[in-house]
Amino acid sequence: MSAAGTNPSADLARIVLIRHGESASNAGGWLSGQETCGGLTDLGVAQAEALRARLAADPSMQPDRVMVSTMRRAVHTAEIVAEPAGVEVEQYADLMERTSGEAEGLTIAEYTAKYGKAPWTDWSNPLSPGGESGAEFSARVTTALDRVVTEGWGKTIWVVCHGGVIMATAVSRWPGAAGSGPATLANIPLMSPMNTSVSEWTVDRDNNWKMGRYNDHTHLVGVSAGEAPAPI
Repeated sequence: MSAAGTNPSADLARIVLIRHGESASNAGGWLSGQETCGGLTDLGVAQAEALRARLAADPSMQPDRVMVSTMRRAVHTAEIVAEPAGVEVEQYADLMERTSGEAEGLTIAEYTAKYGKAPWTDWSNPLSPGGESGAEFSARVTTALDRVVTEGWGKTIWVVCHGGVIMATAVSRWPGAAGSGPATLANIPLMSPMNTSVSEWTVDRDNNWKMGRYNDHTHLVGVSAGEAPAPI
């Protein structure tokens, strides 16, 4: 039993992935990275506040740890959402979104004109020179979350991160994925999660990941509507 949330066993880790609120790059349609992240929009703050109220009202969801990407939009979201829990927000660079390379800062229209394809439509190759390939990104995310699990037995851990991180996790942890060749977003298309959505797994000591939910964003009713923005 976790001291804060609810875990069924000390042999399980409960991993709750939360996408950041709407960012300036989501709203403006441009590729951002660590240096160019514009943080949250006013709507992004409102989304995070809605999730904060939802999680604070659910004792079973209270975290033992809160881990977050170092990007401004994720850090700001984590600070808002975790405030009632009184848990320190821990920043980790390896939870960042997929790096764009030289295309960082381009708008979607500029990227499409320069590279002949829309961003985030190719999960195999780097977005541009200097960026991460899909395999490099997935390996980074997998390694980071494996470490989270090994430090999280018997605990509920919130990880405030990015759409690409959540999508890559869902695909790489797909049941049977390891035995059927590489499982990537290039061969298993997956919907981008909504801003501040909640996706949850429990993990046992044999590294079996069981998905409890994906892209749960019911707290956004009356706050925001529409399709999930690309992971930019």
